[in-house]
Order: sequence, then C-alpha cells, then structure tokens
Amino acid sequence: MLRLLQSIKFPSSKSCTSNYLHALSTFRAKRSSRQLASESRHHYRVIQHNNNNNNNNNNSKSRGNVYTSMCRPRPRLLHINRFSGNDGSTDNTDNASNSDNSKNNLEDYKSQPDDGKTLRWGIAPVSLMADDFAAALSVLPPHRHEIVSCAAAYRSHAVAFADKYEVKNVYTSFEDLARCQSVDVVYISPLNPLHGELCHLMLNHDKHVLCEKPICMSESKTEMLLRKAQARGLFLMEGMWPRCVPAYHYLRHQILRNRLGDVQNVHCTLGLPVSQSKLALYGGVASDFGVYGIQLALWVYREVPEKVRATGKLNEENVDVVASIELAFSHNRWANIEVSAEEKLSNKAIVQGKDGCIKMTNYWCPTRLITEDTDYEFPLPGGDEVITHYHNRLGMCYEAEEVRNCILNGCTQSELFNHNESRLLANLMDSIHAQLGVGRSREVYTEFQLENDLKNSTETATDLDTSEAENLSTKKKGAGA
Repeated sequence: MLRLLQSIKFPSSKSCTSNYLHALSTFRAKRSSRQLASESRHHYRVIQHNNNNNNNNNNSKSRGNVYTSMCRPRPRLLHINRFSGNDGSTDNTDNASNSDNSKNNLEDYKSQPDDGKTLRWGIAPVSLMADDFAAALSVLPPHRHEIVSCAAAYRSHAVAFADKYEVKNVYTSFEDLARCQSVDVVYISPLNPLHGELCHLMLNHDKHVLCEKPICMSESKTEMLLRKAQARGLFLMEGMWPRCVPAYHYLRHQILRNRLGDVQNVHCTLGLPVSQSKLALYGGVASDFGVYGIQLALWVYREVPEKVRATGKLNEENVDVVASIELAFSHNRWANIEVSAEEKLSNKAIVQGKDGCIKMTNYWCPTRLITEDTDYEFPLPGGDEVITHYHNRLGMCYEAEEVRNCILNGCTQSELFNHNESRLLANLMDSIHAQLGVGRSREVYTEFQLENDLKNSTETATDLDTSEAENLSTKKKGAGA
C-alpha cells in the first residue's frame, strides 16, 4: 500500500500554474485581475480615509456613513464560461461591462457553431440527478452533446425522460443500453452501492463512463475498476463536478498567485436533514457529504494528507449520521470537515491563509467567492430559465465539456480529478469508515492514521485474532467429543 501511495503524485506547482492560467485565459471578465485588485485597494483606501474623517469630525458622522456604504466594494459579476463567442474569440472589451453582457445568456450558447464531433450520451438510469444532468447539457452549444439512449426500471419513466429530452432509444435493461452501438459515453447515477457494478458493465461493452461519486464503495473495488478502464483504453471519471466549475479554478488561481499567503487551514461544514432510510441507501453521511470537503482540501493543498482522524455518530442501522473529519498535511496545515444528516449546518467553506481568506457558501456547487475586499460572482449558464431538482446543478455543464474534451483528445482520465485522486479518496474513506466503526470494508489501510489510532487498531486486530483462535479451538474440541 505504501508503494501505491508513493505513486500518487499531483502536478508540480509549475505545471499547475500553466494549466490554470491557460484555463483562465479563456474566461470573459468585466475587469482584468489587475484592475480588480486596483479597484479593491482604491475602495479600501476611500473607506479608511472616510472612517478617519468620521473620527475627527463627529458632525459629519451621518454623511460619512452614507459615503462609506456607497463605496463598499460591490460584487464583481465576472462573466465566466469556457465557451467562446460566435467568432471564436473571447470578449474582454469595454462592451463586456454592459448589462446585457454581464449575464450568462442561454441564447449565446445555443447560437455557437459546431466545432467537432458530437458526444453521444447514454443515461443509466433515469433519475433526478440524471434529469439535472440532461438540463445542464441543454445549456451547452448545440451539436456538442446529444442524449441518444436512456434506461430505467419502469418503461414509463424512461419514456417520460425520452419525450422531455428527445431521446431516440429507450430501454428497461442496462445490458441493452450497454450494447447500444450509438452510445459513446454513459452517465451513471443510481444508488451509491450500484455504481461499481454498472461501471464494469459499461466498460465491458467499450463505453466511456462518467459516474457519480463514489465510483465504488471500497478502495480494492475502486482499484479493480480503474485498472480495467486503463487496460481497455477507455475514459473513466468519478463525477467530482465541483472541480470543473469556474469558481474552483479562480480559487486555485488565487492560491497559486499567493493572494492568501501560505494556506494554513480549510474548514468545511455540510449538514442537511436526511431520512434514515435514504441515508442508508447513500452509504452514510461521510460517503455522501464528507467527500466534498475532502476533495476541496486536496484541491487546495495538492498533496496526500499525512494523517486522518474521524469521529462521529452511528444510528441503529450502523450507518454514520454525523462525522467530524480532520486531515493533517505537511508544514502543519490542516483541513477540518464537519458533516451531519441530522441538522442543517452553515454549509460553507473557509480557506484561510496567512494574508487573507476566501469563503464559499454551498462549496460543493459555488457561484460566489467572498474575500475581505470583494465578492466574485460566477453566474451559471441558463440562469433562471432552466430549472433543476438540486441546487446549482447546471454547473455540471462544465463537467460534461471536460468529459468531451478528454474523450476527443484520447485521454482515459481527467486531470481535474484523475484516477490517482479517486484511489486516494477511496483510501481515505475506508480509513474514515473504520475509525467511525461503520465496518463497511475489511481492507482498510492505516498509513494516514495518527499513531494512537494505528496502535489501537493493531491491538483490536490482535484481540480479534485471539478470540477467533479460541473459538476455533473450542469447535475442534467439540467435534472431537
């Protein structure tokens, strides 16, 4: 296992910088980064100067408060998207700052010309998440994506989905969908325990796969699946779609430019009341909610955590309903993740550096980054015209574009969330489940655990071996009698 962990390497800071700068070069903004920084400093100086005047002149206090509120930095509506205009170029002119171009317009995407092969999607199965994914595809330029097949246990559900999105082929069997020759890639979103089985089925029929997280419920199964995809030369991506949204790229860009100084802590909370029956189907709160905070910490630090500690609460069905996860990174840097299926939490993330911090609400699907000086907005394409079941799910359009680009370029994985990160995430989740006492998998490795946890787990294993040996000896004596 240690050999595997040593092979998990993230891109160097130099390559990360070039990759993210290249991605950011295609963004459309109302102001350049230098202008934004200059304006922020100007606003700050005006506010500070005005506050000093207030202290020296009590008679102008009321007028000063009005002026301060007027000069408070307004949210910068950054027109962020990956898709160029009709002429193939991005718009950084002053005209981009008018009210018409400061929003993502659905018609802007649909009017763009075809620039290559259409990626043909299969949906397995029809679900609320699949419906949101189809809605996200609808805001992309035409002829880039097409849903050609869908499958559902009930034909009526599949037919309703097909009528809504003009899908040609309808199936009630996943194997029939896997055999469909017109499908290039399959979007998989059933209940979590079924992800791995469906992925294997589609890969066996030479289909590329985008699967919602987690792709498997244990590290060993994840490893088998990733090896199969590599051996068959097929694209496979765990659907960690927050990695694809513009807000995450801008966050990473700010870190690489050292805007926050040395990042010291990442703190995430995510809590929503979930029924016990549904939570069991999702695999527990750590699997369903905790992964979002973990992937954010990996995105910020870009390295393997040295230690992990998890505490929490299990219900009567031995399913984790509350979890507190602590990840330790090099140079005394930390990530703290709190998740709950019993109550609503603040549901935000704070990336804290020595020189500043960035806050994100709904950090699993952010459209706003909040700094000390400025709020940065990242409106989703489609706006209020396209309705989704889950919050901000139109952001999956960026994930779909990433899948398309990777497949057309012959890649078997995405660098935004590659196979090594899927391996690492599965390893961390196995360790977390073991510490919580979930007992989901016996193949748990302890390289990331604290020394006391490692010692306790070793003592527990020794006690279990002794107990099993005594039971076996008793059985043999009984058989001999």
